[in-house]
Amino acid sequence: MHQSARSRTIRTPGYPWGKVRHLPVVRFRIFTNHTKREPTMRTFLIIFWGVFAVFTTVATFYVIINYEVQRWKDKKRRREGIYIRRANQGEALLMIFTPAFPGLMFVGHIYGPESLDIATEIAALLLSAMFISFLRYVHVAYVKLSPEGIEQRVWSANPTVYPIGAIDSVTYYETVDVEDQDMVGFYTRSGKQIAAFGPTTHNNYRILAIVRFRIENERWPDMDNPGDVAQVDALDKRGMTISYFRDLEKVSGLADVDM
Repeated sequence: MHQSARSRTIRTPGYPWGKVRHLPVVRFRIFTNHTKREPTMRTFLIIFWGVFAVFTTVATFYVIINYEVQRWKDKKRRREGIYIRRANQGEALLMIFTPAFPGLMFVGHIYGPESLDIATEIAALLLSAMFISFLRYVHVAYVKLSPEGIEQRVWSANPTVYPIGAIDSVTYYETVDVEDQDMVGFYTRSGKQIAAFGPTTHNNYRILAIVRFRIENERWPDMDNPGDVAQVDALDKRGMTISYFRDLEKVSGLADVDM
């Protein structure tokens, strides 16, 4: 609030014609904080998006580097009979765009117009959150097949390990949209989901090969038996599994372990 003083001329009663008194008149000028708020908010958003851009950049490089390291380790684990499938490389490389929105917003607030667009801020924040959630998916998601059983992790930090013999039914979900992927679900006798994934997208046919062995031989393979392993290896191909289970659609009654 600002005040200014100006003189005001009045005639004093009882004084003759020429006698004049000058009294100061105080005027008040009120300013709103609107013009002061925008620079403050802009500074806050510059700091927020700057920190967010740095965080997402560091996290993205860490996840992509760790992804490649784990893929290299997965190849070594196969010699021990452990098969792990993660998000494919295309999905992982898409994550390089994770810092894009925070970075653009940071630069935009520095060099762009001073006016604030709340809708743009919210949209950028939501898109950034979506990329971060998918970044976490690439970092933690996998399907693991080992002598101990099957383990799938998507979000949970402590996934359940199911023995191979707990698979009671397999359902093939064929999509009608060419942009979507076919899915395969594996379930226990009680209906619990053991794993669900797109075998073609993730190049994961090993579990399907084991289930086909179970159907055709009426027993689960002994992975310590070289003959059984050789048969599973021969079935561990797209051509030997996808069309087979697509034609079956659903098969059940496979489990010899109740879970």
